[in-house]
Amino acid sequence: MSQQPLIEIPTLNQNDNQQSFPKEKPSKIQKQSSFEHLSVHSFKSGLTYLRDSWKSGMAQAILNMPFHLTIGSSSGCNASVGVTTAFIAALTNGFFSGSNHSIYMPSWVVIGLNYQLVKTYGVEVMPWITIIVGIYIYIAGLLKWHHLSDFIPVYVIEGFLLGIASLFFFSYSDYMFGLTDNHSNRGVELYSTFYDMFKSFSERGDLNYFIGAWTVFLFLQLGRIFFRQFPWILITTLTGLTLGIIYPTEKCLKSAYGDVTIYFNFIEYEGPKFHPDFQVVSHLLTQAIPITLFILIQNQFCARAGQSLSGVKCDYDQEIQCVSTANILSGIFGGLPCCASSRMYILDIKLRKTNQWSSILNALSILFFYGVFSKFFMKIPFYIISGQLLYMIINIPPWHYYLNLYRTQRKLILFYIFCLAWLCVNYGAIQSTLIGSMHALIIFAQKMSSPSAEVMTNQKEGVYQINLRDSDLHEFEEECNDIPANIEGTFTVYRFNGALNYINIKGHIDQIKELAKTDIFIISFRYVCVFDFQAVDSLAIIIDNMRKNSTQVYITGLHPGMQEQLSENQIFREYFNNESHMFHHIDKLPSK
Repeated sequence: MSQQPLIEIPTLNQNDNQQSFPKEKPSKIQKQSSFEHLSVHSFKSGLTYLRDSWKSGMAQAILNMPFHLTIGSSSGCNASVGVTTAFIAALTNGFFSGSNHSIYMPSWVVIGLNYQLVKTYGVEVMPWITIIVGIYIYIAGLLKWHHLSDFIPVYVIEGFLLGIASLFFFSYSDYMFGLTDNHSNRGVELYSTFYDMFKSFSERGDLNYFIGAWTVFLFLQLGRIFFRQFPWILITTLTGLTLGIIYPTEKCLKSAYGDVTIYFNFIEYEGPKFHPDFQVVSHLLTQAIPITLFILIQNQFCARAGQSLSGVKCDYDQEIQCVSTANILSGIFGGLPCCASSRMYILDIKLRKTNQWSSILNALSILFFYGVFSKFFMKIPFYIISGQLLYMIINIPPWHYYLNLYRTQRKLILFYIFCLAWLCVNYGAIQSTLIGSMHALIIFAQKMSSPSAEVMTNQKEGVYQINLRDSDLHEFEEECNDIPANIEGTFTVYRFNGALNYINIKGHIDQIKELAKTDIFIISFRYVCVFDFQAVDSLAIIIDNMRKNSTQVYITGLHPGMQEQLSENQIFREYFNNESHMFHHIDKLPSK
């Protein structure tokens, strides 16, 4: 059931009724409407939301559990910390999120940064750094930093998705062979190449587990094709649970992570290596900056990906506040930094019908599976877990999007996506994202740097328009309302079109310098929609040089408020004060 805002349209009858009857005191039920700003919306519809969301919530708890365990263990803490963080984050997300297609979990992009801090200060440092990150995220929200994701092109996000899918495949491939090389508390065994890693896995691993993993994957994929709405994930989990109890094996989650449970460890002020004096706190404030940056990028990309897949608008302002709240609460209760994990189409449920109740049920499922009954669920064999992960990994990238790019001959964009995915696997998800965003910014700047302007001159008899591309003169038949009356001598009118900013101002200045010198130079702002201070400063310098070379400068077409903004520059301010007769402005915008 989609989340639709309740909009009440007032009528004349309603207004009359409001005037006739005095206001009644709100009832207890009406007071509950104050909670409607929460993601849960209305308590009345709770049963309906539960019915529509239980499959997605439970399935996400099952599919994300290997990540929760690994993040807690690889961060230098233990797997239980990862599970506890997932519970706190998912529950917080259910009540405060601005998106109905994301579930929070510990952030996997900051595992390395977490590990370095734990190695230096001990596990007691993580709640502190998590709270600091939450505060930083809140400040970033006030500065609207998160809206930068609106300007990142889709192909960068798709490269991010393909890259993390590949990264997950390589990271969890040891499960396919019944091994724990990449996810053991004893540390990570490193290989020079992926070829050496798979060669070692095939020599030391169990090929029966490899076959079993792909069998589980094919079962889930066929179930998705023939009957999408059935919770096949739960069927495979119950099967693995039954096999783990009846036929116990050492090649299960417990062998990699030990005993796991949910526990709350309130923030501590001392530790064997952690003494939060002024110097330590200053260092933590610095180290929290890259963690905050990485989490913001991951969270916004997951929200953007979910929004593009589901078509359901995400409230980014509320989302950033939710991430901040989740991290502060996670730190208070001894958790790790956390953020959104996009609920992708692996759930076999139409995303438009999911909502934040799914996240609440995800938290309760974590509490049930790995809190109350963890000793049973940790016995699920690796080939069941690996098959489920393969199913998720294969379905993360939007293959239909890549196919459409190929069909529409957008092969260069497809090449960019695969390059970003390669960078993600070899250098990191956030690093590849920053590279892709910088590349997109360069392309955007190149296209936007081309100046758009109209130039008119009376160097010949009559007024002519100059084609800036071929320098030819074309007779200008329309009336030019930027030429002041009773003007004498030769003149050039340079009329800006569109935005005037730091990207295209250099091109405008180069064009102005190439124009032939005339007695009068008229600069028109009539069709300028917006300008920035750098463009104004650059333009002021060239106007000052013209005046020093005995060229009269007129400024025309100033819209209301433009003169005040231009006057913030010293050169323009002196120009307006000393030569007010040299310009005219529009008192009001022309009516359509």
